Amino acid sequence: MAPTAGNIGWPYESSGYTTGLSGDIFLETILESDASAVIKPKLATKWEVSSDLKTITLTLRQGVKFHDGSDWNATVAKWSIDLLIAAKISDYVNVSSVDIVDNYTVRLNIANYTNSILNTLASTRVVSKAAFDAHGIDWMRSNPVGTGPFKFASFEPNVSLKGTKFTDYWQKGKPYLDGIEMYFIGDQMTRAQSFEAGEMDMIGGDLSKVEYDLQQKGFGVVKGYLGPFCLIPDSKNADSPFSKLQVRQALDYAIDRDAIVKSLGYGFWVPTFEFAIPGTPSYVNDLPARAYSPDKAKQLLTEAGYPNGFKTTMIASAANTNHDVLVAVQGYLSKVGITADLNIVDMGASTTFAQKGWNNALLCLGKSVDSNMVYSINTNWTQTCPWYVSVSKTDELQSLNNTAAAAKEFTPALTQKIIRYMYDNAMITTVYTLTRDELVRPYVHDVTTYTLHNWPFWKPADIWLSK
Repeated sequence: MAPTAGNIGWPYESSGYTTGLSGDIFLETILESDASAVIKPKLATKWEVSSDLKTITLTLRQGVKFHDGSDWNATVAKWSIDLLIAAKISDYVNVSSVDIVDNYTVRLNIANYTNSILNTLASTRVVSKAAFDAHGIDWMRSNPVGTGPFKFASFEPNVSLKGTKFTDYWQKGKPYLDGIEMYFIGDQMTRAQSFEAGEMDMIGGDLSKVEYDLQQKGFGVVKGYLGPFCLIPDSKNADSPFSKLQVRQALDYAIDRDAIVKSLGYGFWVPTFEFAIPGTPSYVNDLPARAYSPDKAKQLLTEAGYPNGFKTTMIASAANTNHDVLVAVQGYLSKVGITADLNIVDMGASTTFAQKGWNNALLCLGKSVDSNMVYSINTNWTQTCPWYVSVSKTDELQSLNNTAAAAKEFTPALTQKIIRYMYDNAMITTVYTLTRDELVRPYVHDVTTYTLHNWPFWKPADIWLSK
């Protein structure tokens, strides 16, 4: 995701483009996580979870400067985390307060421990308190002042974002580049032509035939799985056909995932039957696939009381869903008697459905999955989260999640139980695993986009050019 407008410098709001790929150019997180959910140092060098799970003590890295010359220290850390607590962003709802122990140590007081708090610390970026005190929030939204490898230079909405090398960056010798520039080209063909003409060093986005064709010409592809493309039924509504397990299971059997992936994925997608993605610790390798079988789908619909099928609606955002996939799924459903009208809406309307609910319909969208599945379950499928309110989030599911979250360390075996439960109860129908990429020219090295624990995070300080 690249910012075309709006917030690029203030990460203490529940929405904003500071969570996109531009964020790591200028801003950094307190901790860091990898694709295996291993927590690593960043702006904090150490962390200690107390034995009673009531506190997390962070030892902050010394000698770190913000782009305005101010210091990263406990005062700034407390101010940052206090803002996140007040905004009730993610797992910060479970942090009651922050204490300053000394100039480079802070203690988070935990009201309700979840091991994904550490992942949350690895997913939220910080900015300069001195800059905020001097300029205020409106200025900060348009002027990122962080500790990252590049200093903000300019931003022209829908056109470009530019940064210059931060010479006082705490990682000595980095960044390797003198500057970094992002250009926002919405049209895939125009973007590809610019890249092929040598006007861009790398381009990224959802993988498609355009990227496939460039790959065939010898350009390298750095890719990673984001999460599954999902059909989310309104299982909570008693008068909806999707409240019946057999109907939800029938969806799985009705869709030929292999055919969709083969015809539309250009070798980049993989079929999937679960919310976790390949290569992450929570992925269940031996989950029994509900292989394509229209006869089995019809049998289940008959058992559920719909021998002649039924009518429904597929709701999808025009901005983040593949229309060809929607049409393909619509066709497969019609073969088993489910007539599904397409309701293509804008992103705002899709968000409203997710938060306010939908009836006798499938909400169709791609989901980004964190390497710590506790974080992803907490933010999507728990009874207390504000998303996907028409999904039946049972007490059993909540109990499984509570157990996984309460473990002092992230434990994949516990989150795999959640994945199995979601599959057994057909909570969602996953079709294929979304893949994002960067196409890179031969002289571009150490590109990490889409390869870390969560898709927006990467390491622009590590990129170097050999030309």
